[in-house]
Amino acid sequence: MDSEDLYKKCLALEAAGEHQNAVPLYKKLTRGSEEPRFHIAFGGCLQHLGHWQESLGHFQHGIALKPHYCEGNVRLMLATSFLKVGLKKRAIEQWKIVAAMTPEYPSYEAVPNEAKKMLVQYAL
Repeated sequence: MDSEDLYKKCLALEAAGEHQNAVPLYKKLTRGSEEPRFHIAFGGCLQHLGHWQESLGHFQHGIALKPHYCEGNVRLMLATSFLKVGLKKRAIEQWKIVAAMTPEYPSYEAVPNEAKKMLVQYAL
């Protein structure tokens, strides 16, 4: 099974609510991969399972690989994980980055607006 097929299988498992069953497949998929989508999706899967600490590395790696789209969304997810593991200052850093981003497709203003809302809630 090639990486795209494996990725589709992971997404299908998650869509069916089988996040735990997707984990071993994501581990195989992300091992040595330079595809940001795989790392970001694995981070999201880990969040669904409450594995906040483990999700951090995958989000950070996905961002470092320069995702082609949805960077703001990924940084919001990263901020949530930082907050959940008690790293509020790191979460605030991410929200500040997102709040300053130019709105982009597909979320437009929703992403920066969410970051601004979180800053009001946690930073002021």
